[in-house]
This record gives sequence, structure tokens and C-alpha cells, in this order.
Amino acid sequence: MEIRSPYGLALVFGTIGYVATMALHPVGITNVSAEALTRESQITVAVHALGLLSLPVVVFGLFGLSSRAGWHRPSTQFAFITYCLSVVAVMLAAAADGLIGPALVQKTIGANEALVQSLRTAFEFNYQVNQAFAKVFVVGAAIAIISWSYAVASLGSFERRVAWFGWFVGAASLAGLFSGHVRMDVHGFGAIVLLQAVWNIALGVSMMRSQSSETLAVEVQA
Repeated sequence: MEIRSPYGLALVFGTIGYVATMALHPVGITNVSAEALTRESQITVAVHALGLLSLPVVVFGLFGLSSRAGWHRPSTQFAFITYCLSVVAVMLAAAADGLIGPALVQKTIGANEALVQSLRTAFEFNYQVNQAFAKVFVVGAAIAIISWSYAVASLGSFERRVAWFGWFVGAASLAGLFSGHVRMDVHGFGAIVLLQAVWNIALGVSMMRSQSSETLAVEVQA
């Protein structure tokens, strides 16, 4: 009997981890004292560290999902490879926003005007890097979810409903990004992440349910 519960748990808790990152993400401060900037920087680093730690857990869970869907399926192979490359992009985005950004903020404390001007240029470059990699993730993850949904649609009635939702998530993410209606800020990117999270958790629960059903069937036969 194939063991699926660890993958399902990983998918659920890993997803909760990066959703928490978006929920706890600072949205800016009006008090620009040195103490406030330092505290905000520490919070930013902490929440992004949570997100960075959660992503490999999610990939582990999706590895299990791919095994269940069938590695022999081209759609499964394509989805997993595409998502893994997308995760690299979002990790770079998180590093720019959550590690490089706070380090630059700390350099502004007590800085002279010339240094502040240089730091503004660095902030703008860092922001553009973050935005670019966030967009790469949105596109890659959307395509991967559409491809995975095609693979899991034949696994059962519940999975078929999740697949329909996955096709909606992928299409809505791509439409929102390319139409310009969804910005890659905390709210826009967070909305896309939330939609993906519902799909992830539903499939994580599906894997745990299928494991429980198979275990019960084996016990009954015994």
C-alpha cells in the first residue's frame, strides 16, 4: 500500500505556512523612528523566513501528489518540473523582499543624504527584482496547477471537483496578471496565493482521505 499521509500533511501544513507569511506580512509603517524601522525589519525577516521554510515542505507534498497522479503522465511530469522552477523564482522574490529589503532599511538609519539617495536606487532595483520573480512564480504555478488538475481529475469524484477548481485558479491567476488588474503587492499576490492554497489543501486532504480509506479496506479484508 502506498503511503500518502505524510505527503498530504506536508501539503496542508506547508501551505498554511506560506499563507501565514502573507497574512503577517507588514504593509508599511508611518512612524519612521529607528526603533520602529528595526522592529519592522525583524518582523519582515521572520515572516519571510517562515515562507522560505514552508516552500520545500509544499514541494515535498506535491511530489507525493505527483506520485499518486502517476509519474508516467506527461502532464504530471510537466507540472512538477514547472512548479519546482517557479518555487525557485518565488524564493528569490522572498529573499529580495524579506532579506535584502530589511538590510537596506537598516542602512538608512543615521545615513547622510548622499547615502540615502544611493539606497533609494538600490530599493527600486530590489523592488523590480521582487516583482519580476513574483510574476514568474504566478505564471509558472498557474500553468503547473492547470496541468496537475488534468492529471488528478480521473482519481475520483472529489478530485474531479478539485481539478475544476484548479483550472479556475490557474486561468484566473493568468488573466488577473496579464490584464493588469492584479498587482504583485501584498493584497494582489496574497489573493492569488490564497486561491492556490485552497487547491493545495484540498488535495492534501484528498491524499489523507485516500490513505485512510485504503487502510480501512485492508483491515476489513484481514
